[in-house]
Amino acid sequence: MGKIVALGEVVSDIYRGEALSDVELGFVARPGGAPANVAVAASRLGSEAAFVGSVGDDLFGDFILRALESEGVETGGVSRQSAPTRTSLAFVEIGPDGDREFTFYRSSPAADELLSEEDVTEDLLAGASFVNFGSIPLIREPSRSATHRIARLARSRDVPVAFDVNLREHLWENREAAREAVDPLLDLSTIVKLGDDELEPLLGTADAEEAAGMLLDRGVLLVLVSKGPEGAFYATRGFGGEVPTFDIGEVVDATGAGDAFLAATLVHLSGGPLDEERRVREATRRGCAAGALACTAYGAMSALPTLDELESLVSDG
Repeated sequence: MGKIVALGEVVSDIYRGEALSDVELGFVARPGGAPANVAVAASRLGSEAAFVGSVGDDLFGDFILRALESEGVETGGVSRQSAPTRTSLAFVEIGPDGDREFTFYRSSPAADELLSEEDVTEDLLAGASFVNFGSIPLIREPSRSATHRIARLARSRDVPVAFDVNLREHLWENREAAREAVDPLLDLSTIVKLGDDELEPLLGTADAEEAAGMLLDRGVLLVLVSKGPEGAFYATRGFGGEVPTFDIGEVVDATGAGDAFLAATLVHLSGGPLDEERRVREATRRGCAAGALACTAYGAMSALPTLDELESLVSDG
């Protein structure tokens, strides 16, 4: 099993916590950010994992690095940015169905936006079985160029690229700007993962099969569409199908569920071909199980499953 190398944003997710008096608001900081979640999830599932990104030289940056390292994630590819640049904060409000609403507090530029091409060196890909990133680093330079660089390096070394789009429309100037930034990376990707709510904004259709066909025609080998409580859809040029979700009872917090899904899928596919339907379907099934388990506690990383927890749910299901 190779290493999952994830590049992109890492933030401190801020949740409501217990206040000590009526004139206080209590908050709890938890590490988050999709690529960082993928790295931690992969590590908990027994894979080597590395995170490549940038944090502030501040309290939250220190906290994030401690958290990643405690999870066994390599952080040699993390750069630090001095004041007034800061680590980004994402205030998280949880709805009654466990879905989330994010409010971002970011310096201009934010620390994660300052990851540069020079920070992305070939040695970061040593032993990699997958490189993963999303669209948030594509919003501004220099992190956009850093993302392109790791994608090009991966392709030149025959390392599969897993692009989890993770569209956050409110962070973009407009939808067209997001499409223009995302589009070139699709052509460098081996696997593309989208949420079902991202299909229409990016590809102009809400139909998963039609969207997958468009991406497969451009050279993508595997398309994954996460569908929340309805499970997931997978497609290659030779086969496709749907996998149901796993019933884990009450959804506490869905933050990180998609990242757990992707990590578990990649770990199962690591080092092997993408043209065997039984293998791809089982990887997607394990992804759905991991995503379900990730919804059982507050925080993006809190409920990311261990390998034993994942195996238990998959075997019971």
